[in-house]
Amino acid sequence: MGSKKKLAFTTFGCQDWPFAKVLDLAGKLGFSGIEIRGLEGNNNIDDIPHFLPENKTATLAALKAHSLAICNFGSSVRFDDAEKFDAMISEGMRAIDVCQLMGIPAIRIFGDRLSPGEDGSILIDRVAKGAGILAEYGEDKGVVIMLESHGDFNTLERIKGVFDQVKSFNFRLLWDVGHTYRAYKENHQEFYEAMKDKISHIHVRDIILTPGEKKNYVPNLIGKGHVPIKDIVRQLLSDGYDGFFSIEWEKKGFPELPDPETAFAEFVRFMNEI
Repeated sequence: MGSKKKLAFTTFGCQDWPFAKVLDLAGKLGFSGIEIRGLEGNNNIDDIPHFLPENKTATLAALKAHSLAICNFGSSVRFDDAEKFDAMISEGMRAIDVCQLMGIPAIRIFGDRLSPGEDGSILIDRVAKGAGILAEYGEDKGVVIMLESHGDFNTLERIKGVFDQVKSFNFRLLWDVGHTYRAYKENHQEFYEAMKDKISHIHVRDIILTPGEKKNYVPNLIGKGHVPIKDIVRQLLSDGYDGFFSIEWEKKGFPELPDPETAFAEFVRFMNEI
C-alpha cells in the first residue's frame, strides 16, 4: 500500500445533493478535499448560498468539522465561442472573487471545442488571451487558473500552444487523464513530459473507448477501464506531484452508471492500494 495521497471528488456526479450529504460522505470515506462542480442544483458560483459572504463562517466551520478543504471550483468558463468571450471573462472574474472570499485556491476553465472550419491557431490564441486575463486578475487574489485537458483541448499541440503564450505563474494545468487517453491511449509520455511541470490538479477517470459512438467512450469504475491509472499515479508521485487526485464521475451524462457512493468508495480503495 502506498503513501497517503490527497483524494477528492468533484460534485459533478452528485450536483443535486445537499451540501451536508456531500460533506458527510466525503468525511466517511476518508477524502481530504472536494471539488465544486455544481452544488444543490446550482452551477453558477454566484447562486450557491453556502458561498455568500453571510454564510462564509458556517461553511468553513462545516468543512473543518469534516477535515475537508474545497480544492477548486469547476467553472463553466470556456473560450471556444468568440461572441461570448467578454461574458466568459466576466464570469471568470466573479468566480475568482468568490473563491478569494471563501479561500478556494483555484478555478478550472476550458478551451473546449474547435468549431467546424475554424482555424485551430485562432482558437489557441483566443484561449491564451482569456486565460492570460484571468490569470493576471487572480494573481493578487491568491486564486490559480487551471486549464483542463478536455474536449478538443486534450492534445499537446493545443495545450502547449496556450501555455507558450501565457507566462503567468498563476496559470496551471488540470490534467484529465481520461481525456488524454482518448487522444493518445497508452502513449501519453510525450504529453506528460512536456507538461508535467505545469500540472497542479488531476482528474482521475477510467474509460473504455467506443469508436463510432457519439461520445466515443464509456466511463467505468476506477480500475475497470483501459486507462493505465496505476502507472500514471506512480509516475506522478515519483516526480514529486503533491496535489489532489480527484475522481470525476459522469453519472449525469451516463445515468446507467453506478451511484456516486459506490464509485467514490471504489476510488478510495483503489487509490489507497497504489
